[in-house]
Amino acid sequence: MAITHRYTIVCDEVRKEDNGKILVIGMYMGNIAVPQIPFSLPSLTFLQVLDSDRPGHFSMRLRVQHLETGNTLVDGHGGMMFQQPGVAVMPIRFGNIAFQAVGTYNFIVEVEGQQLEPIITSFVVTLNIPQQGQIQPMRPPTS
Repeated sequence: MAITHRYTIVCDEVRKEDNGKILVIGMYMGNIAVPQIPFSLPSLTFLQVLDSDRPGHFSMRLRVQHLETGNTLVDGHGGMMFQQPGVAVMPIRFGNIAFQAVGTYNFIVEVEGQQLEPIITSFVVTLNIPQQGQIQPMRPPTS
C-alpha cells in the first residue's frame, strides 16, 4: 500500500508562512452553518495529511458530493509528488463552491492506479438563521 490517509482538516483557507509553518484559517468542526440555501462559499479547503511508503507521483480524482442526492458539486483531477517516503501535506482548495441543499456532504479522493479505498471526509451543511434580537423596553432618561 503506497498511500495512507492520516487526517483531513476542513477549513476556509490554508497559507504557508516563510518559515514553513502552515496556517489553517477558518477551521470547521464538522458543521458548516450557512445563513441561507442556496449559498456559495468563496473558498473551501481540505487540508489532507497523507503518508507514503515510497517516493513517486500519484494522480488523484477529487469530488464533493451531497450524500442524500448524490449530486456532485465539484469534480477534478490533481496529483501529489512524494520526494521520499513519509508524511506530506496537501491543501486542496475549491473556490465559489455552491451548496444547494443542507445535509451531509462527502469530500472524496481516489488515488488512481492504487488498490485503495477512497479517502472520504464527511461534513454537514446546516442552516443557521440569525435570531432576531429581543427588543428592550425604552427607559426614560435620568437627570
